[in-house]
Amino acid sequence: MFELARTDDGISFCKLEHAFELDKLKIGEFSYFRKYLGMADYFSNFNSWLKRPTVALVLAISGNTVVGWAMNEKWSSPSTDGRPVYVLRGIEISPQLARRGVGKNMFFLIANVLLGHVITKPVNKNAKLFFESLNFVEPSSSSPVNLGDYPGYLILDEGKKELLSFEDISVFESNIMSCKAKIFPKEICLETAKNDVNTAEANDCAVLETVIVADSQTAPLTPSEDENVADSQDPIVFDGKFVGEQKMMSPCKCGHYLVYKYQVTGKRKGTAFICASCNVERYFLPLKNLSK
Repeated sequence: MFELARTDDGISFCKLEHAFELDKLKIGEFSYFRKYLGMADYFSNFNSWLKRPTVALVLAISGNTVVGWAMNEKWSSPSTDGRPVYVLRGIEISPQLARRGVGKNMFFLIANVLLGHVITKPVNKNAKLFFESLNFVEPSSSSPVNLGDYPGYLILDEGKKELLSFEDISVFESNIMSCKAKIFPKEICLETAKNDVNTAEANDCAVLETVIVADSQTAPLTPSEDENVADSQDPIVFDGKFVGEQKMMSPCKCGHYLVYKYQVTGKRKGTAFICASCNVERYFLPLKNLSK
């Protein structure tokens, strides 16, 4: 289970990994999907979804009671730009928490965890207005996902995710990044390899507020100009270890300052600094052994 965020009054937003994680939870009061869509046993549905590798289930939990849920499933048809596509199958909040922003906060977290585009089919007019408030639009001929055979669907292009915002929650960025890396290890590696830093960008990132290398044999290094340029001929292989986050002194081309740091193995050994917003590699710090 990854805890993605928490409110001041104790509501925790979590992405579940396994069905057994439901064992200590109680299902709160839900009415819409039960009444109108015949979802009689929420627990059984959650349990079944968690056994499907294509599903991402995010819950809002108060104490040990589920007070909100969102089920997202990988779409079977690819997008024209090669990005992943997820369909939001359902999102529901307990009636006592309605109109308090819980649903929007939950979707903000989903959008940050899942790479690619999101599509959904509203079940009624109010649902459509809700999704339109989250920047979903009706698909056009230029949409990256062909929804011509799926009337009624709306789409949130990946590029519009950065327009989403959250309210009154503490977001755990490192947990979000770890969750994302677990779901999309290949995509993150490929994106980093394709978006090697050019010389101009490297010089722009040369001065860091703090450089931390996660290795007991190394110490903080002052990067030189030639260390900032990633070698596009060397493949990047992440060993799965996320080593923290950092705010750069200059923004990425997408305008964001925050980066996530990963240990890198293979021909290039060191720490890769990946933009937290667009996943472009901002900077690469080679691993050096000071004993030499």
